[in-house]
Amino acid sequence: MSMYSLFWVLPWLFGSRPGQLALLVAALWYLDNRYFGLLAALWIPIRRFQQVSALRQAVDVNPSDVRSMVELGDHYLHGGRPQVAAEYLERAFSRGEDGARALYLLGAAWVKLGRHEEGRARLEAALAKTPKVAFGEPYLYLMEGAFATHGPQSPRVDELVAELDEFDSVEVLTRAGGICGAAGRHDLARRLLTEAVRNYGYVPKRMRRRERRWLVRARLYLLQIR
Repeated sequence: MSMYSLFWVLPWLFGSRPGQLALLVAALWYLDNRYFGLLAALWIPIRRFQQVSALRQAVDVNPSDVRSMVELGDHYLHGGRPQVAAEYLERAFSRGEDGARALYLLGAAWVKLGRHEEGRARLEAALAKTPKVAFGEPYLYLMEGAFATHGPQSPRVDELVAELDEFDSVEVLTRAGGICGAAGRHDLARRLLTEAVRNYGYVPKRMRRRERRWLVRARLYLLQIR
């Protein structure tokens, strides 16, 4: 843009309501894109709907498409519909699927449905096959099941928290802290949440936007349990 153009554009931007509004929108877009990612998060349900539609069509066309069934299980589990997730995953297993990721997803769905012992068996089988499957998420569902089955003072929870030490994900540690806090284990919650906040400082800059919302949650959880 030439200096002559700037001479006309800048007064319009700063001196008129449409210009000021345009500056405000641009500033909010930059801050969101750089730090928060809220607009990107709004597209997640839309993309998930599109992906689920395509996967369901693939399964309708080919009832033996276990890969699509597992992907549907993943989408429905993380979309808050564990019953539907379990149905697709059970279909996949009935057709020969036995991968670590599918085991983890089915175990997680069963835990969410209150089938804690069956879920635990599947989750532990997934970890036995691939110890780092889903980067620590199976431990979160094992913790939920242990709390639900044995209560807040379950020694199994302490063992699971110890096993989480090999994972440095801000998200996983924050979610684990939230689970412990909700169960009344504030000691474990503080430890996990403090570690999540500390680990954020080691996250590469290019990945910080994704983890920042978990950093905010970790700090809010810490305020709630102090």
